[in-house]
Amino acid sequence: MILVKLLKKIKIKKVLNFGTIFFGVNIFILFLAFYRNESQRFMPDEYKLVQKIFNKISLNNDLGDRPISITIRAGEGMHYVLGGLGLGICEGKDNFCHYYVNLNPFIRFMGFRAADVNYAIRQSYLLGFPGAVAYPSGTIAIDRSTFRVFKGKEGFIASVIAHEMNHILGFSSFEASLETLKLSLDNNKSKKELDGVYLNKFQLAEAEADRGGALMIYSSGYPKDTYLKAIELTYKATGIIHSEKQSEKHPDYISRLKLIKEFMDGASFKRKKIENHSAPLSWEYNRNGNWLKFYPNSK
Repeated sequence: MILVKLLKKIKIKKVLNFGTIFFGVNIFILFLAFYRNESQRFMPDEYKLVQKIFNKISLNNDLGDRPISITIRAGEGMHYVLGGLGLGICEGKDNFCHYYVNLNPFIRFMGFRAADVNYAIRQSYLLGFPGAVAYPSGTIAIDRSTFRVFKGKEGFIASVIAHEMNHILGFSSFEASLETLKLSLDNNKSKKELDGVYLNKFQLAEAEADRGGALMIYSSGYPKDTYLKAIELTYKATGIIHSEKQSEKHPDYISRLKLIKEFMDGASFKRKKIENHSAPLSWEYNRNGNWLKFYPNSK
């Protein structure tokens, strides 16, 4: 009888010990998952490079007072790859398929036609060209292929970032749209004419972002001609540059390089130390959300 009771106690203790261990392991796994999701130590190398570049830029540049988010996406190559597979996805020149372009390239896609979409993500990285876009809300989206094309050229990736950062700082889309709105109220212009006015204003904003980007890169300690060389390689990696679509929003290749060179040769293109820089930046990262965010130092 005593032996039976003793065996029961031992079994209960084993169950309790196993339950404690099982509970502890699950808590540890849960904690590790949360830590990995937000830990900057486990970020993809592309995000680590972006963080390094922004930290360097912030030492001698004013990045404004808004938090800025950066996301690395599958990229514009998704439009061309998926559109050519005959799947009914991203087909037609007017269908830019933002959903697929902005997919997270660091995880496997599990949705509709997953095998084909994952194939397109890989091909977009291998065949894509440098690209990025700035959203007025304070987000910069960078095509992952940018890091492949500019591998080993930190200053070129910094140039892409600086250009988009200047769009955000200058509220480029809003300013171009505001000027178009004023004209629409003061003049009896057709929609086609107003669209042309907006594109013209946006081209001017692109030229301004080039000037601001070039100076931002030079002020950060990169060689003087870094930005210009980055723009040149971007066009060369793109390939076809004579089509109307290529110069729809940006000045054409020859005009754009000429404008940048003229600005760099001017008296205002100087590297000087500023007091109202944004360093040190505070950072947040979210793996599941696929974004990296910084907060400029409050002045």
